[in-house]
Amino acid sequence: MNGKIICGYRILGILGKGGQGTVYLAEHEVLHRKYALKYAYGAEREQLKQEADIMKELTDRRIPFLVDQIEEDNVSVLVMEYVEGVSLKEYLQNNVPLEEDEALELLHQITEIVAYLHQQKGIVAHRDLKPANFVMAKDGSLHLLDFGTALTGMESLHCRDLCGTPGYAAPEQMCGARSGTEADVYALGAVYAYLLTGIDPALPPFHPPVPEECTEKVSKESRRLLRKTLDPAPEMRLQDATCLLREIETVQKRKKHLPARMESMAYQTVLITDVILATVLVGLRYRERPLEYAEWVCGGITILLFFWYLLRSILGPGERFVITREWNVTYTAKEKWGL
Repeated sequence: MNGKIICGYRILGILGKGGQGTVYLAEHEVLHRKYALKYAYGAEREQLKQEADIMKELTDRRIPFLVDQIEEDNVSVLVMEYVEGVSLKEYLQNNVPLEEDEALELLHQITEIVAYLHQQKGIVAHRDLKPANFVMAKDGSLHLLDFGTALTGMESLHCRDLCGTPGYAAPEQMCGARSGTEADVYALGAVYAYLLTGIDPALPPFHPPVPEECTEKVSKESRRLLRKTLDPAPEMRLQDATCLLREIETVQKRKKHLPARMESMAYQTVLITDVILATVLVGLRYRERPLEYAEWVCGGITILLFFWYLLRSILGPGERFVITREWNVTYTAKEKWGL
């Protein structure tokens, strides 16, 4: 099919195949810009139209915008923005397991995108979140693709059908029960477990590592996140990505302040030790016992503590500029779908 021209687009190659159709890389004959074309035949055409209805309402720049929808006799085509980069799946294959801070930051980025979907007026559930459906662009930003299984509206979110990818799909999805935003939360938890352990849930036995299987390097906070996202019972999980995002930001704040707390504890420990040592030295001097170099040691610690306190007072805590600084960001957001 390479080189074939359809409705003004020249096919350059295949980007991916799935149960909801084939995605091609194509170039516009006049504009000479690259786009992603998704084809669907037969019964899949209705699903493609539903995907277009969802995508045309999404304006976040981390989601490819819909350029055109083409209907021919026996085929439906969606023309979408082409995001050049590497899939998150490919990136992780050579990098997992990640350090916990890096894994948490990556989870924060993808959860922000999903939270945007869950905050829509109609509530959009993606229902197929996995590393292969995220693309890491050249500038490092993440983009969410493939809305073939997505549903919107409260009634649609409770339809009963089999969907998702084994390992990342919530238990209720795999048995055809009702699934909604809480199923997306499960998938995000499965992704986080993969980042921390390097065990891909999409491989046998097709389930993410549970918190008890994580190494001791994984903190209690991360284990708690996994429990809140990977509970087999939907009602026991965090109910949407917005709730999960708040949990992630809470953990990140705790981790950010941990070095400052450790420094403060160390300072207080040394100070108390110096006071105790000075008290003992005074008692020994009172009894006229030889002290050798003990006075010099105590005096040196006192001077060190003084300069330590003075330096901390001048410089202040290392995170002060991060916490109190306000950023003014100017950006352009799409108001409508299309070019």
